Amino acid sequence: MRRLTNDRFREERGGMAVIVALAMVALLAAVAVTVDVGAIYAERAQLQNGADAAALAIAEDCAGGACGDPTATAQDLADSNANDDAATIEAVDFPATGAVHVTTSTREDGSNAGELALTFAPLLGIENAKVEAEATAAWGSPTSGPAVLPLAFAPCNFQLDGAIQVVSTHGASGGGTCSSISPSGRVLPGGFGWLADPTQTCSTTVSTSTNAAVSGSTGVSISSACSVVLSGLADETVLLPVYEDVGSTGSGGWYKIRGWAAFTILGWNFPGSLSSYHNTMYAGANCANTCKGLIGRFVSFVSLDDRFTMGGPNLGATIVTLTR
Repeated sequence: MRRLTNDRFREERGGMAVIVALAMVALLAAVAVTVDVGAIYAERAQLQNGADAAALAIAEDCAGGACGDPTATAQDLADSNANDDAATIEAVDFPATGAVHVTTSTREDGSNAGELALTFAPLLGIENAKVEAEATAAWGSPTSGPAVLPLAFAPCNFQLDGAIQVVSTHGASGGGTCSSISPSGRVLPGGFGWLADPTQTCSTTVSTSTNAAVSGSTGVSISSACSVVLSGLADETVLLPVYEDVGSTGSGGWYKIRGWAAFTILGWNFPGSLSSYHNTMYAGANCANTCKGLIGRFVSFVSLDDRFTMGGPNLGATIVTLTR
């Protein structure tokens, strides 16, 4: 009886050895898959970062009026986003007006091999893997987005790449004044008008397809929230809407937005605690005493702010964004 029991144990030990051996093979295969798949994912992430950066940079160059050498730009950014400073540019093409598409792939530093050498997968007969990534960026004039300051300029103030100017608030005396006739025949007030700020955070979203409500308040004052925001915008360029028509009066008033322009804020003068900033610094563009408003200039400007949508008229402001 004892010998039968021992024989059975030996048989069971032999069976367990086979199971352990098979389990080890499966475990090694799992390790191979885990390590090499992780390496592939890491490689793809680096290539994707390079493709994204390249597409955005090329689009930004093209939006500024000169695409330069797109392939060289793409190569430089793809390399700099790879851990080994090596990547291949498979293609740089322009699938549509205002769009660029970049495809990157693996290039191992030193060997210049076009595939990623795997570590454990060769045990399963898989030596290398080709890894690719692609990105498309587009550029165009904004049609909707956030107004960093909830205000809209009158079109008669708009002078792209012009001199430094004073843009007075509607109702203020002194400074710059203008008036223009809208398509509806209305005379638009000069300067700029404050837009409704329902959240009282000095921000609003504006679209050329929807009339923008005017602020319910009157006069030349600036809200406390906008005082704080404006103090952080000194010498900065921001995108602000330009209106082309106005309707109704008071709290029911509205502006029809024509498009978006880039305005570099160089100074201002407002009542209240904000006081003034560089309001008498620029010859021919001073704003003091009864003059209330902004000092600056409209400029050609490219923004990477992806909160904007594209499709509006070209007023000098261009948006660049990744589309995929």
